[in-house]
Amino acid sequence: MYKRICYEIFIAILSLISCAIILVQLTLEPSNNIAYILDISDNIIWVIFVIDYVVRFIFSESKLKFIKNNKIDLISIIPFNAIFQSLRMFRIFKVLKLAKIAKLARFAVLICKFKNRADKFLKTNNFQYILIITVVTVFLGAFGISITENKSFADSLWWSFVTITTVGYGDISPATNTGRIIASILMLVGIGFVGMLTGTIATYFLTNKKKSKSYRDEVIETIQEKLNDFESLSKEDLEDMHKTLLSFVEQD
Repeated sequence: MYKRICYEIFIAILSLISCAIILVQLTLEPSNNIAYILDISDNIIWVIFVIDYVVRFIFSESKLKFIKNNKIDLISIIPFNAIFQSLRMFRIFKVLKLAKIAKLARFAVLICKFKNRADKFLKTNNFQYILIITVVTVFLGAFGISITENKSFADSLWWSFVTITTVGYGDISPATNTGRIIASILMLVGIGFVGMLTGTIATYFLTNKKKSKSYRDEVIETIQEKLNDFESLSKEDLEDMHKTLLSFVEQD
């Protein structure tokens, strides 16, 4: 059970990281070194997605049913980057615009992939609303700082993200009163987000632990405890245990 949960969380996190990479590539202008690192990271995540899909496809009982139930996963492993890089060599159409559209499409697919994997977690404690509020606050804070402090949106977005995570590198600091108010709001939202995140993680695992223990498991566990004190059991007790275990076998 926990292996499955950890697997779902791992894939969801990778999807979110890939979304962040695409967002940076579309909205910012990273240096050549940073762009190279982002491309390598995105390719590694893509390879993991491909391996994950292929392995699950091989071990699936119904191949057609697997494809129908995992359309988003299939679309997410289509190598759009490689396709448009090859098109660029032949200078076909307006490749640059098409590449941006493809990245936006892949971003949307990865968001759906993240939602599919993390849907149960996001619904725990209504965490999806907290996440949406936090993301919106980051972008609003960046927009506000870019105006009040006369900074570029890229620098403002970096500052907003750093501030809401309460890291605070100090490379950019607001000088105006309005900027400081925005910073205070971001820090408060960030502290609330971290608190809700830790609480949601604890609730999610505790809830799944309770659900994972069925009535059958509880009965078998009770029988095992009684068998530890085997000498005190009567013949009737043993017969009842025998009948109970037989009923479980017949149900299977």
